[in-house]
Amino acid sequence: MTKKALSASLTKSLLSAGQKIYQDIATMAETQSVEAVVSSLLPAQKYLSHASSVNLSAIDDHVLVDALLSEISLGTAGTEIRKMLGSHQVLCDVDQAWIRRQYAPHRYPPEHAPHGWHQDGALGFDFLASSGSKQKAEALLPTVTCWIALTHCGADAPGLEFVSSAVNELLLPHELTVNSINSRFTADSFWQPQMDPGDGVIFQGSTLHRTHVVNNMQTNRTSIELRFVAKQPIPPRLLGDCFVPLPEGRI
Repeated sequence: MTKKALSASLTKSLLSAGQKIYQDIATMAETQSVEAVVSSLLPAQKYLSHASSVNLSAIDDHVLVDALLSEISLGTAGTEIRKMLGSHQVLCDVDQAWIRRQYAPHRYPPEHAPHGWHQDGALGFDFLASSGSKQKAEALLPTVTCWIALTHCGADAPGLEFVSSAVNELLLPHELTVNSINSRFTADSFWQPQMDPGDGVIFQGSTLHRTHVVNNMQTNRTSIELRFVAKQPIPPRLLGDCFVPLPEGRI
């Protein structure tokens, strides 16, 4: 875990921007269906109702977004991202950058659900065409995720849960069930970090993780999630996305 991946002032500004977006969506949802809310948003304001997520472009403040990428690039998070990708030249996939909200169980809005076990490197993979066979390691995208808490999480609010054991291949849906994961890994392989606002976790696309939420949690969590790739080569499955380079730094 990277403590204080973002400064307190930037964390507060991002949280405020995120809260405004969610409040606007909640206000619309009072009189409209979820489908109507989604269709009424501007093209830049992509909203995933099941994950209660909006894309980073929904923040209509380029200075704030630039400050986010700058602080990551110049801090310990940027060093770790470059090290994991093995490159000085790193790109942020803006189309896969999100503000996420996970709710306390008694506060779930319509259609909301926590994320189950998954690997971010599976992004864009066609599971239906895989014919149920075991996938090679090449099926996992060489991505790195930088996940930053904007609120306290992991104790009274939902956080993340990781499998600390290395996984080198893409797991298929039937291998990602709770029973399958619990059978495959020992109890000491699971990690649920408790995080303060501005803290981050940085992990590779192969890392197994899910939302950590239990019934007695009382408060909601808001976070920022960014995905990075090395500039060369960009994975073919991501070629249609928009990328922003980070200033070069040391590995």
